[in-house]
Parts: sequence; structure tokens; C-alpha cells
Amino acid sequence: MNIEEIAEKLLKDSESIENDVITIRRILHENPELPFQETNTSRLIEEKLRSLGIQTRRLSTTVIGLIDSGKPGKTVALRVQISALPITEKTNLQFSSKSSGIMHACGHDANVAMLLGAAQLLVKNKDLLSGKVKLIFQAGEEEDLGAKEVISNHELDDVDYVFGLHVSPFIPSGFFATRKGALMPSSSNFKIRVKGLGGHVSSPHSTLDPIFISAQIVNLLDGLTSRIVNPLDGFTLSITSIHSGTKSNIIPDEAVMEGTIRGFDVFTIEKVKSKIKSLVDSLCKSFNADCEVVFSDNCPPLINYPEITSRAMDILNNLRRPIVEIEPVMLADDFSRYLQLKPGCYIFIGTRNLEKGCIYPTHSPMFKLDEDILKYGSAALALLAISFSKEESIFK
Repeated sequence: MNIEEIAEKLLKDSESIENDVITIRRILHENPELPFQETNTSRLIEEKLRSLGIQTRRLSTTVIGLIDSGKPGKTVALRVQISALPITEKTNLQFSSKSSGIMHACGHDANVAMLLGAAQLLVKNKDLLSGKVKLIFQAGEEEDLGAKEVISNHELDDVDYVFGLHVSPFIPSGFFATRKGALMPSSSNFKIRVKGLGGHVSSPHSTLDPIFISAQIVNLLDGLTSRIVNPLDGFTLSITSIHSGTKSNIIPDEAVMEGTIRGFDVFTIEKVKSKIKSLVDSLCKSFNADCEVVFSDNCPPLINYPEITSRAMDILNNLRRPIVEIEPVMLADDFSRYLQLKPGCYIFIGTRNLEKGCIYPTHSPMFKLDEDILKYGSAALALLAISFSKEESIFK
């Protein structure tokens, strides 16, 4: 069979399992679990894979599945994320989250369902496959810990190509989107702890109010993006969490702030880190307060291999869905660590559908996705695995 015929068969097979894939996605959506706590999620994945005769193994809550064609060929890894977020869902879907304060607001439930669908397609069409396919259902992507765990356990050592697929509410439903080269920036999280002196609200002059100092820090750091670092260097800085205090008549003695820096130039990220530390230190000293500034390791920029991306786009074009090359996006994903070691690419599948109300961004409590796209995602992952598993490129 040629590539067009393989794509046509996978599409038809994907349509036949569409209801199963949607059901899996809804079960996962109803029962979200936070990073490295995905006990039930991992168990469901293992059960589905083993029912197909696929070998599995665990790394904490990450599940690895292996399909061996028994024929010579390449080893292709397909990776999705499994973790949910600490967000209270407000979609009013019939299958909304049953877990208080936890939601699949990034679409990882859909990503898992699509890869489980692809597993079914690959087992059914094993005669079309060469080499091996490694299915990576990865925990802890949001924390930049999951990929490190997979790599440190040597799960990528025997891999020839690696691919990632993720839903996107910014791309029209059913479109595939990617980019040759740099797709996502480097990312680093930070935590600032302001240590003041608490006291009674009636005498604020006798305290060192960490909330007031924190407010000054927010304003000061906001100026980094336009007044201190060259705007042409291109980066974003967001403070996303501020916690302090216990009661309305008590000035607390400590405040903790957290945020993220993102940029495509690692040197700019390091320069911003240095500026944050020096500015916060100076400001706190001016109020006679102490502070502590801690940064996480940089999650590297996600850079797709241009040749592999171009080939993947050509392959996916056979699914008769639009595929577009997009500008870089300011998201971050530890899939970038895989691409530092192995050739491959990261691809989005669009889920934006105005008529269905699928218009809200990921990480929103209103995030919804168009389930009609799941069959295309499953077919896409299976087609990439079959195509790249060949010893010789099907395009040669």
C-alpha cells in the first residue's frame, strides 16, 4: 500500500473507534488527577494497552507501552501528557470534573485518548508497521519533571524519532499546525519570598508590611519588559500567584510570589533572572526587609527538526486535513528535552469551534474542545509511526 492508501485506511479505522475514543476522553475528563498523583489515570491507560496485547511498564505514574512489529525498522516514540491542573471547572459539561478544584484544562485528557486510539489503529494494522513504536503517556509536564524522568530511565536510548501531539484552542478545529525550527520558548519559574515584620493593623508604621512591598515588586518587575531589558530581546514575565496573610486586622510577616519567565534566547532569560534578583534585593533593602529569590532550572526552547517537520507535514497532508505552518507560540513543554536528544517534531491539532463554544484558552476554567477532532489525532499519530518506522524513507 502507498501512503495515500495507508492514510485512507487509518481514517476509516479511526472512524470505527471514534465513540470508544470519545468515551475514554470523557472518563478521564471526569476524573482528573494532578501531576504524579495520576494513579487511576495510569491504571486506565495500562488496562487499555494490555487489552490490546501491548507490553507496559511504569515510571512513577508515567506509562510506557511498546508495540513490536517483529520486523526490522526504526523505533518511533509517540508522547502525550496525562496530568490535570489545579483549576475549578466552570464548563457545565455533563462530564465535568468530579474532583474538586482539579480540571483537565489543558486538553491532556484528549491527548491521552488520541494516543490510545492510535494504539488500537497500530495493533489492527500491525502488518503495515516496521520496527517498534514506543507509546509515552507522560506525567509531570507542567512541572518540567516528567521528561527528565523518562530520559534518566533511558527510555529514549533506543528511539530513532519522537513526535508529540497536543490540542490547541487557537487553531481551527481539525487543522494541524506546526513549525520548522523554534516553536516554543525556554521557560523558567521563580519564587520570591518577602520577609517583613508583622503586627496589628492599627499601627502599620511599626511593621514591615510584606504585602505593600510585594505590590512594589509587581510594578517594578512589570517594567522589565519595556524599560530595563531591550524589547527586541523578546520575552514574557508573569507573576501568577501572591499569597500572604490570615486575617483582616493582622499585617503578616511574610508574602510569597510566584511567576514565570519565557523567551527564545537563553541569554536573555539569564539576564532577566539577574535583573529580577538585583531589583528585588535592592527594593527589599530599601524597606529594611529581607527577601529570597529562587529560580527553577530552565526548560529549554522547543526546536523542531526542520527536515523531520517537513516530512511529517507531507505525511499528514494525506489525511485530507489542512496543515499550516505557524509563528512561534509562547507556550512551553518539556517535550523540548526529548528534541535535544532525538530528531522529531511537536504538532498541534486545532479544536477551536465557535458554534460549539470551543473558544476559551487552555488553563481557563471554561476550556472546552471539539471532540470531532479526536479521530484525526489518532489517525495522525498512527500514520506518523507507520511512516517513520520504515528503514528507508517512504519518500525516497
